[in-house]
Amino acid sequence: MASVWTKTKFVGVRYREHATRRHGIRLDRYFALNYKVIGKVKNEAVGWESEGWTAEKAFNLLATIRANIKSGGGPQSLTELRAERQEKAEAKKVEQKAVAKAAMTFREFWVAEYWPAQTLKTALTLQTEDGYYRKWLLPALGDIPLRHIDVAKLDALTIHLVKSEKTPGTIAKILGIVRQVWNHAVSRDVLNSPCPVKRVKKPRKDAARQRFLTPEEATKLLQALRVRSQGVHDEALLALFCGLRAGEIHSLTVADCTLATQTILLRDTKSGKNRYAYMAPEIEEMLARRMQGKEPQALLFPAEGGKVRQWVSSTFDRVVAELGFNKGITDARQKVVFHSLRHTFASWLVQRGTPIYEVAKLLGHSTVRMTERYSHLAPDTVRQAALGLGAILDKKSANVIEFRGKVKNAG
Repeated sequence: MASVWTKTKFVGVRYREHATRRHGIRLDRYFALNYKVIGKVKNEAVGWESEGWTAEKAFNLLATIRANIKSGGGPQSLTELRAERQEKAEAKKVEQKAVAKAAMTFREFWVAEYWPAQTLKTALTLQTEDGYYRKWLLPALGDIPLRHIDVAKLDALTIHLVKSEKTPGTIAKILGIVRQVWNHAVSRDVLNSPCPVKRVKKPRKDAARQRFLTPEEATKLLQALRVRSQGVHDEALLALFCGLRAGEIHSLTVADCTLATQTILLRDTKSGKNRYAYMAPEIEEMLARRMQGKEPQALLFPAEGGKVRQWVSSTFDRVVAELGFNKGITDARQKVVFHSLRHTFASWLVQRGTPIYEVAKLLGHSTVRMTERYSHLAPDTVRQAALGLGAILDKKSANVIEFRGKVKNAG
């Protein structure tokens, strides 16, 4: 390659020729700039003629740089100018990509962006969300561009769910998935507007479970479960006498259970906090049996392969059906499910006079308000306490009336 630089008619622009490579009828030329900044000479390469550069194009770059140097603003070298143009080009690409993503339909965004990011959710949660997506969200929103989903379309979805006799709780969960998708799009700079789910009027109904077992029903259930499955029986025992959720039971390890203090440590619960449960004699005996010979990190109720179990065995529902606990019942709040055992635990405690605050702590409720639905089961101590105030005053001191602004003894 030749090393001799040749000046062009454009001041500050020069070139050198390639030793062998030709561009058209002449040797390929490599252009460069030569100029001064604060008295210092700068030499900066521009590029080859075969890449589209000409002396005039190079001079235009130099003119821009000189103008910036004179004004004191903007890129004041070819390196800075290229960096600025590269930054603008990348910003434009990002903008174009965001516009393209926002034009994606709900279905396309779900498949390409949202669903692959849901790696931290449990298998049961993923199964539930996927079911709601396929049955309700895909038919209603699948072909609509994400940015065109608004309150009107979500209202139409809600009305359809109500007509399909979905419970308020189920409707809230389905709309909650839409909100998660929207928030994911915002976090990826695909959307920048508030989620329309916030303005959707949702049907309201007290979905709290009301059914709890009598001691006789609980005895029948545990006896039937023991015959069918010792494992399901033991899970039910923990729910009934410790108030544990199914997920809490399935996450228990040997190390979480301390027989010496009769305590069970529940880690990373639904409320985000750890709490303790306490072993009744039946629980202590059962846990001692299940813990025997196992390593501290071993799960007490593992699924196949030693993994954490994701759902309660269908054996529980079959036994409940055989016992006829749900026969003729259509209201989901009145049906016996595995969670009814936790509800029974709380109900029995309140019936025995345990303060609501203490029950809330045992259940792991974040606020007492969540536990107040059991308050109607408490002994009638409130009324008795109020009526009992009458005994504080004796008959003589109590027998006073106000007469013309003065207190007089009625006697």
